[in-house]
Amino acid sequence: MPLNKEALIRYRVINRCLVDFRFVSKDRLIRACEEALDISPIGERTIDQDLHDMREDTRLGYYAPIHFSREKNGYYYEDPGYSIDNIPINEDELEALSFAATMLDQYKNIEIFSTFSGAVQKIVDAINIRRLMKEGSSYSFIQFDQSPLIMGSSYLEPIIRAIKEKRVICIEYQRFTSEKAYRHIVHPYLLKEYRNRWYLVGLNHELNEIRTYGLDRIISIDMAPASIEYRPGDFDPSSYFRSVIGINAPQTDPERVILKFTRSQAQYIITQPIHESQQITEETDEHISFTLNVTPTYEFISMILGWGAEVEVIGPGELRDAIKQVLQKSLVKYADG
Repeated sequence: MPLNKEALIRYRVINRCLVDFRFVSKDRLIRACEEALDISPIGERTIDQDLHDMREDTRLGYYAPIHFSREKNGYYYEDPGYSIDNIPINEDELEALSFAATMLDQYKNIEIFSTFSGAVQKIVDAINIRRLMKEGSSYSFIQFDQSPLIMGSSYLEPIIRAIKEKRVICIEYQRFTSEKAYRHIVHPYLLKEYRNRWYLVGLNHELNEIRTYGLDRIISIDMAPASIEYRPGDFDPSSYFRSVIGINAPQTDPERVILKFTRSQAQYIITQPIHESQQITEETDEHISFTLNVTPTYEFISMILGWGAEVEVIGPGELRDAIKQVLQKSLVKYADG
C-alpha cells in the first residue's frame, strides 16, 4: 500500500527540524508539521508513530538514528551528519513529488508566483528526468547543479514567525570584517535568498535605518522585550530592490549603464537577462550593446569583472573608471609572472 502523502511530508519536516536544531521537543515537531500541512491539531501519537517509522519501517528505508535526550527534553540524530535527504528516493516519495510538481506547474504563470517560476520549472524538470531514469538503466550523463549547504537556515523558522506575527527580534550578529559580535534590535520585514545565502532585511531599531543581515553571520536570535513595539514602516520589497542586482540596495537613483559585449557572449545575456530593464541599443557583426537602469553595487561590479574581456563598460564614466582600477590592480599582481 502506498505511503500516505501527508506522512511523507511529516517525515521531511521532522528531518529538517532534527538537522537544523540539535535537540527538538515533541511540541516543536507537532507545530512544525501543523504549519507545513496547514492541519491542526496533529496528535502526539501521530508524531510518535512517525518517529518509529523513520527509525524502523523497511518500506521507508531511512533507519534514522533518532534518540531522545531526557536532559535536553528533545529528540536528536545520534549521527550529526545524518539526513533522510541522503537516502535514495523511493517510489512512493517520487509519486508524491510528482503530484506536488504537477500542482506547482499549474500555477507557475500566475502573477503572484511568477518570481518563482524558474524554481518551479527546475522542480518539474528534475522530477520528469528522474522518472525517465527510473524507466531505463541508470544514466551518468545527467548532472544537477549541486547547491551547497546554506549556513544559517536554522534561523529561517523563527524569522518567518517573527515577520508573520510582527514581532521585534534581537540578534547577535558578527560581520565578516569584525572580530566581535554585537546585538541588534531588528524589526524584520523580508527574507531574501541570493546566491545560496539567506538574508534578513529589516529596520535597525537604534539607527532607524533599513539594514541587511546575512543569516550565516547570525549567532543567536531572541524575541525582543514586549515593550518594544513593532514598526511596520512603509517598506516595499519590490521597489526596494528594483534597481539593484544583488543584496545590497543603496536607495539612490538608478543610472543608465551601457555594456558592450562580444557577439558570442551577448547571446547568453539575451537568453538570460541581467536585469528587467535590459534593452539592446546597438548591434554589429562584432558586438551587441545593452542598456540597464541599475544602481552599480559591489555585486554588479563583481558580475562585470566575471565576464572579463567579453564585456566593456561604456558608461557611466565612474563605473568604467572603477572597473579599470580593479583590472589595473589585478595586472600588477601578475606583472612578475
